[in-house]
Amino acid sequence: MAPRAGRDERFTVISVGRLESVKDPLALLEAFARAFGQDGDARLVFIGAGKLEETLHARTHHLGLGDRVDLTGLIPRDDVFVSYAEADVFVSTSHGEGLPVAVLEAMAACCPVILSDIPPHREVAEDAEFIPLVAPGDLEGFAREIRRYEEMPPEERRAIGRRCRAHVLERFTLPIMQATTEVVYRGSGRRVRAGRTP
Repeated sequence: MAPRAGRDERFTVISVGRLESVKDPLALLEAFARAFGQDGDARLVFIGAGKLEETLHARTHHLGLGDRVDLTGLIPRDDVFVSYAEADVFVSTSHGEGLPVAVLEAMAACCPVILSDIPPHREVAEDAEFIPLVAPGDLEGFAREIRRYEEMPPEERRAIGRRCRAHVLERFTLPIMQATTEVVYRGSGRRVRAGRTP
């Protein structure tokens, strides 16, 4: 996807999802603050809405990050995909997920990801050693990984982004997921039929 004219060239961390406790956006805000303090010009973008929006606004200003944190609210889907493509790293600090759609979307847009170490994210990161997993709530761990990406040469970040996209295309496209689900259901059906009393 081609960048838009006037793209913000600052190092950009992005999060997409509901601003709710289970997603723990406050952990990302705190990790971002620990990674950069009030120095530099890195920016953090939250896309989404939820009960924690006002809390995030208040905490952002308390940390002195008002000009570096953008809470967009809900935006059109096309703009979400452009935002993935323009960001330097996507971070999920979530404590629980079903299918982590935002993670897969970010990876498909060639955006590197940093993920909380929960089962759905471990499934996404299986055989992808370039995807860091951080314990939920580990602010220092997230801060360290964010800073590592910021210090990384841009071409290395882009290379990881391309590997993320390849990983998604290999394992998580809709036809592949449908085929995998069909195999699981067929196997379940055979087990149920085998367990029936004649």
